[in-house]
Amino acid sequence: RQAAFLRSALKNFRAQLGKAKKGTTKATILVSDSYPQWKIDALLWMQEQYKSNGDSFAPTFMKELKTWTTANISDKKMIKFTMQFVSFMKKEAEDVGDMAMDVKLPFDQKSILVGSEEYIKSQLNVEGLKILLIDSDDGDDGAPEKVKEQVIPGKPYLWMH
Repeated sequence: RQAAFLRSALKNFRAQLGKAKKGTTKATILVSDSYPQWKIDALLWMQEQYKSNGDSFAPTFMKELKTWTTANISDKKMIKFTMQFVSFMKKEAEDVGDMAMDVKLPFDQKSILVGSEEYIKSQLNVEGLKILLIDSDDGDDGAPEKVKEQVIPGKPYLWMH
């Protein structure tokens, strides 16, 4: 699972590097060990539904999700975000099993990336690279909010600036 994490991260970094503005020289990999509370609540609800249906999702899952979100979330925008997030995580869970719904990863993402730092730098052809855990004392190196929102456990983000 750790090797798959690194492989997937590198693939995403290459794609993010391709979208970077010309002339950006600094590279920072942002990592997060925890989801925001609303995503944790959604994942816990998903786990409950998954287990109660014999380790699969009921055909009425999306209808039940709509009922759950309307009962637990008042902000219409958050309901939309939650529906999108759960829909995405449902596909992940169908692909890789219930571990897709884990609220914490069973390994330390930052240490894997730090241990592979030279390899990542050579693969991305960048000279300087910082690897920061944004939900710790590392800080975020001034990353914009819209960049930080994209960082979730298991999906680090390459921020070129």
